[in-house]
Amino acid sequence: MSYVDTSIIIAALDPRDPRREKALKILGDSRPKIISELTLVELASVLARRREVIAALANRLSIDEHLAFIAVLIYILRRFRLKYIGVKEYSRTMLGEHYKPMSYAVDLASTVGLKTLDLLHIAYIKAMKEQGTKICSLLTVDADFKKHETSIQGTVGVLVELLENTE
Repeated sequence: MSYVDTSIIIAALDPRDPRREKALKILGDSRPKIISELTLVELASVLARRREVIAALANRLSIDEHLAFIAVLIYILRRFRLKYIGVKEYSRTMLGEHYKPMSYAVDLASTVGLKTLDLLHIAYIKAMKEQGTKICSLLTVDADFKKHETSIQGTVGVLVELLENTE
């Protein structure tokens, strides 16, 4: 099973992205693909900044813009057969009680060396795996993940599948 980083979804949706066709091919293959709530939030944020697209769709369908926004999110998940997996637990640390991905992100920060959102994706992978989800790879177009692949493999045991820009 592969965890899908938001960057590969955005590449697949952007007709100007030179990696679009490769991203569409990877997202369209038959292997099971999962996302976290972080992926949903990042995707929602990107869509929210494309208000004109959502407004045009809402107008065309004669529905509320918020409903159109949710419909687009659901469409993307179904189009690429992305399964959302929630993390259900909290953990107690020396800093207090935290949602597991946040707790793991704090713990992993010093060893993995990624930016905050990338670090959170790794923390979600760790929490999902701990819940029993069998994740073997991270699909991304973000080269920072590949730069830190050794530490990612060592801490969460997944390979980084980087879709590189060939232009």
